Amino acid sequence: MSSPSRPYGTWCSPVTARAVAGKSLRFGALQGEGGTLYWSESRPEEGGRGVIMRARPGGEAEDVLPAPFSARSRVHEYGGGEYLAAGENMYFVDADSQDIYAIVPGASPLRLTQASDTRFADLTPDLARGRLIAIAERHRAGGDPCQPENFIAAVPVGDSGENDLAELVRGRDFYASPRVSPDGRWLAWLAWDLPHMPWERAALYVAEIAADGSPGPAHRIAGGDGGAVFQPVWAPDGRLLFIWDKSGWGMLYAWDGISIAQILDREAELMRPLWVFGMQSYAVLDEGRIAAAFIEQGETRLGIIELASGAVTFIDTGLRGIDSLALYGADIALIGASDTTAPAVVALKPDGGLETLRSAGDPGLSPPDISKGEMLRFEDEKGCELYALFYPPANASVSAPRDERPPLIVFVHGGPTGMADRGLKLKVQYWTSRGFAVCDLDYSGSSGYGRAYRERLNGQWGVRDVADVAALARHLVQADRVDGDRLLISGGSAGGYTVLMALAKLDIFSAGACSYGVSDLAQLQRITHKFESGYLYGLTGTDEVNCEAVFAGRSPSNLAGDITCPVIFFQGLEDKVVPPEQSRTMAATLRRCGVPVTALEFADEGHGFRRAETIIEVLENEYAFYARVLELKKDGHG
Repeated sequence: MSSPSRPYGTWCSPVTARAVAGKSLRFGALQGEGGTLYWSESRPEEGGRGVIMRARPGGEAEDVLPAPFSARSRVHEYGGGEYLAAGENMYFVDADSQDIYAIVPGASPLRLTQASDTRFADLTPDLARGRLIAIAERHRAGGDPCQPENFIAAVPVGDSGENDLAELVRGRDFYASPRVSPDGRWLAWLAWDLPHMPWERAALYVAEIAADGSPGPAHRIAGGDGGAVFQPVWAPDGRLLFIWDKSGWGMLYAWDGISIAQILDREAELMRPLWVFGMQSYAVLDEGRIAAAFIEQGETRLGIIELASGAVTFIDTGLRGIDSLALYGADIALIGASDTTAPAVVALKPDGGLETLRSAGDPGLSPPDISKGEMLRFEDEKGCELYALFYPPANASVSAPRDERPPLIVFVHGGPTGMADRGLKLKVQYWTSRGFAVCDLDYSGSSGYGRAYRERLNGQWGVRDVADVAALARHLVQADRVDGDRLLISGGSAGGYTVLMALAKLDIFSAGACSYGVSDLAQLQRITHKFESGYLYGLTGTDEVNCEAVFAGRSPSNLAGDITCPVIFFQGLEDKVVPPEQSRTMAATLRRCGVPVTALEFADEGHGFRRAETIIEVLENEYAFYARVLELKKDGHG
């Protein structure tokens, strides 16, 4: 029996907004310790509570952090690096107080710091000296809230009752990745200064640790001179491994205490933009091997690197997305997703099989109902290559009229150095199962394609990204894969900015959805937090002296008169990165211009939505908004 024919966008879908919210676990970095694997996860059904989990070989995944505690750092506002497994103990940053706690077997969490003005992140052990080393961010009372002090601190973990912080390294604007060598002799770390971001100028330093625990003179090893370093790791043999994009691609290097050696040279990417602490694209397996997640031509692959020769053996895991590698006993643990399975914490067994330790959720879809991402490679008008993931409509229970093409939703990721998620994402299936085509664009500036691709956006934010959106729409319409009269665009944060600029500059969209997006560059620059306080200058090709005219010309709030299609806004009221005033001002300006506007605000939500009820409300309202604009009439429930 043939399936009934229904217009695109009106299909009855097995994917509800509640299912998306309930299966939207967000996994943090993995850590292997003593044969046990640890990870953090954010749970929408618990209001976004950050929970630390663990799995032991042969056992079930279990909670380590008891409710109501929540692990989350707010250093740089984006956080990350919120926990550390060290021996039998666990340490974490409490979401509410931002203090560090210890979890000792058989006892309640013990507070280690009493620093009401200081946040912590990126913990690393120095237990031979009875301490942790952490990144600290001090917000002094009466000081500029946008200019806290950042430094590397030592935190005592003994039972002496002392909780005074020792300031080990200071004087730079930002620090990350403090790591103590296996013999306890050296401290390594990353540092950079405004106006740069870590993927632009993060430099690697080492210092010998004195008898009193203080670091000696710092020696720069690599980076900071037009190149950047990522993820320093001490190898078992005492060498310091790190990723450096000196060649234009983030590749693996090693420092032996005297000189630097490049381990391998490929046109592939191991660098990741360090928006959050604790990111890791590789893991040391033993003295001779490393497991790494390579990105080549937009595809992610797992490779085993031989340190002695630099040879790489790739493993066919069947996964499209691979992230956050760690050693788990004799296995390689990672966060991975395939075309048909949601992101999960998995272990790669020696025989090549995959064991799922924790899944974001069974999508509950049969294979014919799943839209698989197709890697698109196409050119803009200047002949420059661009990349995107295209998801056609998919629903086994219904078909579309032969002469109809589906409406398209262009997804614009944030960052703007982000990258479209690889593998199954239930939010995408929410749309494709209703008869929409979705295309997730890796516009110029995206990570994963080398330094030159990322730097295409330097000085061109609001220009080049918009041109890339136009090139994608043109490519798909000319290929007769979507309906050129029913184009939609959706994005959040920096992606929300591109949405608004595209609506102002391109007369091709029927509607746009903007989540916590930037609308006024000058206002944002005045109130933005320290971590990004120099970022706008690089993105717009300006500095604090000559930015006024460019900021004005590239602010959507000043271009509202050029937007003619309806817009829907979603905004968290606790957002410290893009404050609510940005969405409110833009919505009010559009209304004055006669543009149909819908605006929803959410209490207890920050930059990115974490609560299940928010995720549900956003999806259902976005769909209802598109249905009104496109005059879609559903037949049955959707």
